[in-house]
Amino acid sequence: MVRSIRRFLLINLLLSIVVSTTLTGVGNYILDQKDIEDHLDALLSQSGLALQALIGDETKPEDLRDIQNKLNTVPKLAQEFYETLENPFPYHYENKFQYQILDKQGKLLIHSSTSPTQPLSNGKVGFNDVDIHDETWRVFTIGSFKKDVTIVVAERYDIRSELGHRIARDDFYIMISVYPFLGLLIWIIIGKGLSPLKKIASEVSHRVPSYLDPVDLRSVPVEIKPLIDELNKLFLRLQRAFDREKRFAGDAAHELKTPLAALKTQAEVALRVTDEEERVKLLKNLISTVDRSTHIVSQLLTLSRIVPEESHQLQDIKPVNLYHLVVEEMAQIAPIAIASHVELELHAPQERLMVEGNVTALSILLRNLLDNAIRYSPANSTVSVTIAKRDELYALIVADNGPGIPVELRSRVFERFYRVLGTKQTGSGLGLAIVQQIAMLHQAEVTLGTPASGQGLEVTIIFPRHMQQQFK
Repeated sequence: MVRSIRRFLLINLLLSIVVSTTLTGVGNYILDQKDIEDHLDALLSQSGLALQALIGDETKPEDLRDIQNKLNTVPKLAQEFYETLENPFPYHYENKFQYQILDKQGKLLIHSSTSPTQPLSNGKVGFNDVDIHDETWRVFTIGSFKKDVTIVVAERYDIRSELGHRIARDDFYIMISVYPFLGLLIWIIIGKGLSPLKKIASEVSHRVPSYLDPVDLRSVPVEIKPLIDELNKLFLRLQRAFDREKRFAGDAAHELKTPLAALKTQAEVALRVTDEEERVKLLKNLISTVDRSTHIVSQLLTLSRIVPEESHQLQDIKPVNLYHLVVEEMAQIAPIAIASHVELELHAPQERLMVEGNVTALSILLRNLLDNAIRYSPANSTVSVTIAKRDELYALIVADNGPGIPVELRSRVFERFYRVLGTKQTGSGLGLAIVQQIAMLHQAEVTLGTPASGQGLEVTIIFPRHMQQQFK
């Protein structure tokens, strides 16, 4: 299932906001109810104390009756008052609080116009909850010490809860009205946050296949910088792979151009000649040219394969026994040496000298050294391979009795396709280039010298200390 980051963030952020605001609203409602209760209790107590002060100790019974008569007109006066207001109150609060003044026998002396006729007090001084006619009242009772009367101020709980409900309802309406605007803001913010991804995707999608330069990391957010960094590394590996392919194609075209032309010429000549002996000679030359072309292609493929995507890294590293490696390669190339009338010699110590490296790459290195040594050695000569220690470092030495390489040209023979002028042997000029490349991958040093006999070429490979292991 393909997910949209924008949709995922929008839905989950909105859900998170809904859940958090709902929990906040419930918590606020509970706390508001408590605060409202405390506030209304304070108003009840203030109203009771105010009535106590107004009644006083000198009020006569006939005065109380006169006060009650006037209190009975409060609803009418309130209605007339509200009608005169330009902006009347949306709620009538005159009936919210009820009060009663009782004598010591519990008889009503004064009460609010809408108060129940039944006494609201249960006789306990202070705040109490009283149930009357299936309604629960919050009652504040206070007595007069100089006069045997009880002052009661009360409010129904359903009226008390009305304010909290109204506040909660208003908060809910506000949240509902804000959610669409909040969703739009989140959509815009997420879009702004994801715009670098869109920009990078557009930049990559509009690239031509050959453009593999790294993506600019300066405007990339920190969160996606690791992804872009890995993408740039991929571009670098692809660039190196393409470079290898181009190099291989160019090298093949360059090196095979002459052999293919020779093949065509020799085939055309072979078709024209009538002498059978001459035809056989031309066909042998044709086969020789094919062999040379095959060798060139093999060397090119080898050189292309051994160059990894990261030129400073080697894959499949393991301990390699130099003695076993040399013996196996000498056995493989022995038929060529026999055909060339060249003898192979091995000089190795008793201890097993081992290095860490890639077995295939080291085999290719040794095979190229042996092939060059046999190819350039005269008949009835010797090619020697020596495994030795030099100042605690391991050395692999291949020496032949061939013409050797002049000192001034030894630095150039490692160049691709470079061959010393005047040599009579066929070749592609890639053998020592392959040797040098493999040695570099193993951080080994390649040196060219002259054998102790004073004739031929001596190639020495010195492996670094950290690439060595010794097993007794």
